[in-house]
Amino acid sequence: MSSPALTSTTDAPPDTRRTLAGWAVTAACLIAFMGVGVVDPILPEIGHQLGATPTQVELLFTTYLGVMAIMTLFAGNIGARLGRRRVALIGLGLIAAFALACGLSGSIPALALFRGGWGLGSALFTPTALVLLLALIGHAEKAIMRYEAAIGLGMSMGPLLGGLLGSHSWRFPFFGAAALMLLALASVATLVRVPEAREPVRPVSDVFRAYRQPAFLAVGLTGLLYYFGFFLLLGYTPLFLHLSTLGLGLTFFGWGLLLGLGSTVLAERLLHALPASRVVLGALAGLTALFVLIGFAPVTVPVKVTFVILSGTLFGLMNATLTTLSVEVSHMPRATATSAYNFLRWLGAALAPVSSGLIAEHLGAPVPYAFGAAAVALAVVITALAARGIDAARASDPHIH
Repeated sequence: MSSPALTSTTDAPPDTRRTLAGWAVTAACLIAFMGVGVVDPILPEIGHQLGATPTQVELLFTTYLGVMAIMTLFAGNIGARLGRRRVALIGLGLIAAFALACGLSGSIPALALFRGGWGLGSALFTPTALVLLLALIGHAEKAIMRYEAAIGLGMSMGPLLGGLLGSHSWRFPFFGAAALMLLALASVATLVRVPEAREPVRPVSDVFRAYRQPAFLAVGLTGLLYYFGFFLLLGYTPLFLHLSTLGLGLTFFGWGLLLGLGSTVLAERLLHALPASRVVLGALAGLTALFVLIGFAPVTVPVKVTFVILSGTLFGLMNATLTTLSVEVSHMPRATATSAYNFLRWLGAALAPVSSGLIAEHLGAPVPYAFGAAAVALAVVITALAARGIDAARASDPHIH
């Protein structure tokens, strides 16, 4: 897809304007994903304060991710109709508004509803932000590495912010997230401009046509299963470890730092040295083992915390590799490929939190990790069967030559 050139309102040279616009979008991505992780350390406290079961608490993730999954089907067309910049601003504004509403709410149903609104804002902003970065940077792999680095840093800083503010009140992290999103909104509104020309509106059926390509379908199904495991760990582990709010914040801060390292330095080196399918298979095999160790190894809580933190490296590597493959093996317009991939990965993510709560309540606290290991192991099988096709499709992608 040929993306329109982006300009700024300043009189700086075009390259400088594009650079500033790209960093503004990057910063907004970082802040947006801080809003995901900021909830993590306060989940046990919310459950305690509001008298909620683990399953009810996990609804805060499930409603958020479920709305994201559905709305990503339409995000590309909304961006084509309204313009990428406008959709990004609407998404950021919705996130700020619903984060504030979460901080003011007083029940689990209200929190779940407002988290769904937060997911709507994220569904509009996050895929649009990636398309903007692809246009601004002009090199798919570099843009994706930047995007995933912002996600990793956001996911690391979010839990730390949540732990620090949440140790005073579970409401404060929501207020902090709202304030940060307003800063992101201001930076994008000030520094990023797009011409009035609009892209053609494509039918939503184009998203489902992407799945006709075997390599892309394999990547999408791998993403669905992998993100089930990702958000099982992110959403359920705070309830499993029984740490303090600050302790959880520090744990997932370390996890997020390694997430950022895995999605940038490690991903860049491995994707240049090895076939992408081999990178995916190795990372998924490592995550399968870590899920088993976290749930069932007869070790102390500090050792399990270490396993959780170390898993961030493999999760970051997977995030960057799958996102790269999603835009390089489809050979479709990037907005369409992004929507098709995001639908499957957020669908898998949405199933994880609430199902982990139900599994824990009925089968025992460690058992959700067995389901996480099984999901990731099944992703290994799918990738292994499609490995040759995935690597061949990536090698023939015109965007990377």
